[in-house]
Amino acid sequence: MHIRDGGAPRSSIFPERQVMRVLLLQSPTGRKEPEIFPLGLAFLAGQLGDHSVEALDLAVEASPDRALRKMLETFMPDVAAVSLRNIDDSAYPVTHSYVAPFSHLLGWLEDYDGTVLVGGPGFSIYPRRILADHPRIDLGVVGEAEAALPEILSRLESRKLPRRARAGDDRLYDGTHSELDSIAPPRYDILDLSLYPADYAVGVQSRRGCPFGCRYCTYGFLGGRSFRMRPVEDVVADVRRLAGLGAGSFSFVDSVFNHPADYMRSLLDRLEAAPVCLRWSAWLDTDVAFEDLERMRRAGCDKVDFSPDALTGKGLRMLGKRGGFRETLQAVRRARSLDMAVTVNLFQGNPGEEGLPSLVAKLAFMAWARLWLGWSRTVVHIGTIRVYAHSPMAEDLAASGRVPEGCDFYRPVFRRSRGAADLLYRLFQWLRRRRHG
Repeated sequence: MHIRDGGAPRSSIFPERQVMRVLLLQSPTGRKEPEIFPLGLAFLAGQLGDHSVEALDLAVEASPDRALRKMLETFMPDVAAVSLRNIDDSAYPVTHSYVAPFSHLLGWLEDYDGTVLVGGPGFSIYPRRILADHPRIDLGVVGEAEAALPEILSRLESRKLPRRARAGDDRLYDGTHSELDSIAPPRYDILDLSLYPADYAVGVQSRRGCPFGCRYCTYGFLGGRSFRMRPVEDVVADVRRLAGLGAGSFSFVDSVFNHPADYMRSLLDRLEAAPVCLRWSAWLDTDVAFEDLERMRRAGCDKVDFSPDALTGKGLRMLGKRGGFRETLQAVRRARSLDMAVTVNLFQGNPGEEGLPSLVAKLAFMAWARLWLGWSRTVVHIGTIRVYAHSPMAEDLAASGRVPEGCDFYRPVFRRSRGAADLLYRLFQWLRRRRHG
C-alpha cells in the first residue's frame, strides 16, 4: 500500500506529472441481483483522460472483499472513488439496505493509505448523514461529478486539498449540473461488458433532469427541474461504441424518453439511419403517440416501461402525474400491438388510492393485462412509495406532522395502505418472494 504522509518524499506518493492512479468503485449490493452496468463510473472515466484509471464493480463480484484487495495491491491507486447508487431497494414490507454493504466496503478500505472519495445518487441525497456515519470517507461529492472529479484530483495533486480528512475538515464538495454538450463520452470499455449478460443491462443516457415534479421523485433534486439534452450525435456514437464492444442490447436510462418530443424524434431519425442493430428499451410517459411507438420499434426498441403509478384521476393528481387510466390502457395496448414487451408500474397505498378497493382494482388490472395481452411480455409491478429526502412528498409529510419532527427519511418511510389493504399486499408480496426468491 501507500506510505503515509511524512514517511516518504512527496514524489513517491504522487508522480511529478499531474497523472494520478484512480480506482473507480461501484459499491457492493450485499446480495445476488441482476447485473447493471455502472454507467456513472463510465462517464467519470471518460473525463479522466490525463490519469491512469481502473474500475471495479463490486456488485458483480462473488467475493468483493478479495477482488478489492487484489486491485489495491496490483494497481496501487492514489484515489479510490466509490459510487453509492441507492440507499435501499425501496421494497415494502421487506427492505434491503445497500448502506450495510457500503459500510463493509469502507471497512475494507480502512488500511488503504490513499484518498477515499464517495459520490453517487444515494450519497447525494444523504451526504452529511453518510459522512457522519463513515469517518473513513475523506471527500464526498454531492451531485454530478464529471467536472468535480478532475478538479478534485488536480487539487489533491497540488496539495490544495488534504489527502486524508482531518478533524474539522469540510469533506463535502458540491458538484454542478454539467453542460452535456461539453462532457466527454462515457468509457464503456472501463469494464468487461460480458459481466452484464442480461438484456438491457447496459445504459445509454441522452438527457438529464426532469420538469414533471412527481410528488415522490428525487430526479428534480438530483438532475435539475428541466431537461438537459446531450447532442444527438454523441448519443448515437455511444450506441455505435456499444455495438463495437459486442453488446446486443441497451436501455435508455432517461427519466422519460418521449419528452421533449422534438428531441426524441431527432434521436430516432439518427438511430433509424445508424448502421447498428441493437435492441433497446426506454421509459415512456403514457402520452406517447402511436406514430412515435412505431418509429421506436423500427429503430430497435423492444421493450418499454410506463410509470403511471396510479389508476384513478384523483390518485394521479395527488402524485403530480398527468393522463388517466384510458391513456395508460391505450399506451399499453399500442405497444403490445407492435410486439414490444411492456412493464406498467403502479403504487399501492398512494394518496387518493389508500383503500382495499384500489388495491383490488390494481391486482385485477395486473391479471387482465397479463392474460389478454401476453403473459410473458406484459408485466404489471405494484410497489409502495418509499419516501426520500428532497422529494415533495417528504416535505408534505414533514409539514403535516405525519412523521416525527426532524425525520430525515434516511431510515425507510413508506406511504402505504392500512388495515385489510396492507394485509392483502403483504400476502401478495410474500407469495411473490416464495415464487421468485
